[in-house]
Amino acid sequence: MGNATINYGDVFDASFHRILGDGAFNPAFTTRFYEIFLGRDPAIADRFSNTDMSAQKTMLHDSLFTLVDFYRNRVLTPELRRLAAVHSRAQHDIPADLYTRWVNALAAAVAEFDPAYDEDVGLAWRLVLSPGITYMRYCYDR
Repeated sequence: MGNATINYGDVFDASFHRILGDGAFNPAFTTRFYEIFLGRDPAIADRFSNTDMSAQKTMLHDSLFTLVDFYRNRVLTPELRRLAAVHSRAQHDIPADLYTRWVNALAAAVAEFDPAYDEDVGLAWRLVLSPGITYMRYCYDR
């Protein structure tokens, strides 16, 4: 693992900037993420069989910003509440293990798109996204 004095927020910010610049939509990145994510398990691909993938890629982009915002501010925004509700049992019924697969696929896409990717970058993405994902998992049955 990396150096104990590393600031993983800074590592994440640098990686995020290398992939998305100042927050611009990166269609190649979101496309590759979904290729990886859907390609890992036919059951996951089935969940997206009737999905408008163009809209889904935009939602992924927006969701990343929502998760990053929660990491930084620790404030439950209407966007995060809505994101959690959509993924709850009552709506899309996203089970807890699917979040792990989602993060793993995202890390794989980051590894392909960030020329400076290493273990610390991968960990930084996981640490930054974790609080929001934890909240979403918490809301599954609520």
